[in-house]
Amino acid sequence: MSLSNACEGLPIEALIEYVALFQQGDASAQARLEILKEQRTLLRKRLEEMQATLKRLDTKIEGYEDGLARAEKKLRE
Repeated sequence: MSLSNACEGLPIEALIEYVALFQQGDASAQARLEILKEQRTLLRKRLEEMQATLKRLDTKIEGYEDGLARAEKKLRE
């Protein structure tokens, strides 16, 4: 995996820190690993929040669709 692929989507601050450490060589491997782990944790949290939002939107859309279907049925009666 290349440096750019490993860091794609990370906040600019994390990228700057990661690249500075990367340029220091193997001695900074543990610090880079910690940055990646921290970013993974943050990303998982954002993903969970996004999944919850998606679920709420799906429920809201379903409610609208059900309401529209009932209204259309009444118009046909």
